[in-house]
Amino acid sequence: MSRPALDDPDLRAWRDRTLYRLLLRASRAETTTTLERIHRLGFDDVSLVDTALLANLDTGGTIISALARRAGVSRQAAGQQVAALERAGYVHRKASESDGRAAVIVQTEKGLALLDAAIDVVAALEDEYTDHLGAERMALLKELLTDFLARVDPAGALGRN
Repeated sequence: MSRPALDDPDLRAWRDRTLYRLLLRASRAETTTTLERIHRLGFDDVSLVDTALLANLDTGGTIISALARRAGVSRQAAGQQVAALERAGYVHRKASESDGRAAVIVQTEKGLALLDAAIDVVAALEDEYTDHLGAERMALLKELLTDFLARVDPAGALGRN
């Protein structure tokens, strides 16, 4: 893909077709739609910032450093967001059984209800995407993205720890 010069009138269209922009737009569209639907289900105190952290919280709990890494934020930012989610009643901290210095962030009943609702919303969105693309193209899209991520992120930034 040949890149146009900065003064080329086609630069904007070229940039809009880059994988970076396409993935960013797709991610933003799904996140925004998911959040709107979550709000309609009564979880209207969840913010867009909350979604990055909550989406990376394992049901068995996750330490803050892993949440920060998975969400792509600093440990300090993750800690501040966890504190806000604690105040809202979605999570609580408990001592780590394996590391006395670490706290494990765990969903409360309210947090698990949100997770359950979010999973249903995401499944419904994927059904809508499949209706639009067709089952074969949706499966191909997922396969291509999986292969691509195995290449560009072989360690898997969304790892367990």
